[in-house]
Amino acid sequence: MPRPPRHPFTIAVRRALPRPLDLAAQRYLRLLDRRFAAVARIAAGAEARAVGAGMRPQERALARRFFARRSWHDGDENLVRGYLDRWEKGPGPGGEARRARGVLEGASALSGIGPPPAALWFFLWEMESVLAGLFEADKGDGPC
Repeated sequence: MPRPPRHPFTIAVRRALPRPLDLAAQRYLRLLDRRFAAVARIAAGAEARAVGAGMRPQERALARRFFARRSWHDGDENLVRGYLDRWEKGPGPGGEARRARGVLEGASALSGIGPPPAALWFFLWEMESVLAGLFEADKGDGPC
């Protein structure tokens, strides 16, 4: 399977990580690009259940390990919150596509302003919850 194009948010995350990148960080960045590609397909009208989004248990475990070493505070959450409201739109026709577009718009806006690394971590952590709602996921162990 060809590698999806690098998403601008993934580039921002890569820049925020300490060098040299360890293998786990490299694997997470590849997973993140696959997830953004899947979200883009849903935003364009594909049904979430027909799109592979890197939500298998081992992929979610990789994301949890990535977040276990990251932290953020209220200021980082406040920076990101304005974009999160777009994800909360209720069910209905086009609901999946609206939520996917909200994720993409938020990621694009944040990557464009060059936020502090902690704001990136918070956005990604929240994105895990959105993805778990859009895709089949091992939801039994928390938001991410």
